[in-house]
Amino acid sequence: MLPLNDLDALFGLFMVFTRCSAAFMSSPLFGAQNTPVNVRILTSLAVSFAISLVVKANIGHTPPNLGAFIMAILNEVASGLLIGMLLQLVIQIAMIAGSFLDMQIGLGMSQTMNPLLGIPVTIIGQFKVMLATMIFLSMDGHHMVIQSIVNSYKVAPTLTLSDMGILQTGVVHLLGNFMLLSIQIAAPVLGVSIIIDAALGLMSKALPQLQPIQIGAPAKLALGMASVSLCLPALVAATQHGVAQSMDLIGRVFAR
Repeated sequence: MLPLNDLDALFGLFMVFTRCSAAFMSSPLFGAQNTPVNVRILTSLAVSFAISLVVKANIGHTPPNLGAFIMAILNEVASGLLIGMLLQLVIQIAMIAGSFLDMQIGLGMSQTMNPLLGIPVTIIGQFKVMLATMIFLSMDGHHMVIQSIVNSYKVAPTLTLSDMGILQTGVVHLLGNFMLLSIQIAAPVLGVSIIIDAALGLMSKALPQLQPIQIGAPAKLALGMASVSLCLPALVAATQHGVAQSMDLIGRVFAR
């Protein structure tokens, strides 16, 4: 039988590994569907070994019974998923905005498989997701995931029922802000599309024999792509703002 200190150390390492695995599998980049499972496991294990010595004082002792041990595992999984999914929502802003743009410029039917999310998305949506992921990396977002895990142990190693109210209110507010951000990213292209539709309506009234679809589709595509290229800085600002809001909510949930 292991000595008590060794048993507590092993328990602490396992708890940190569980939280890291859940956070990485649900966070941007680390949770990509095309990332091999062994790479995810080895990454989680390496990070767990690195930070377990830092946070071991906040983990506590080994549970006295199986029920407490299972509850501790569920708490680690919930905490890790919360950290990863709140940051994953930032990438969803880009995908929603890209879907809006594709519907407006006529690319809504063209879809491709997203290797990060494992789901089919539209062309501009795919481009926006990949670009948002690169912006996330340029902001040291992968370091933010690890820092959030460490801070979650330093401030509050466990989630309680009192956190659910803060989490529910914060997530609803966060989703509302993220939907607004996605609309703001797509707004320039939406404006261009409305102007083109209005111009085509006037042209069809003046020249009934004119086929608006034949003129409108190329015009929407050309001007829409030009608007997308000119408004790329808006995606950078939206991603940075979204990451800041997600990190703020994570801090408020785990704060005591």
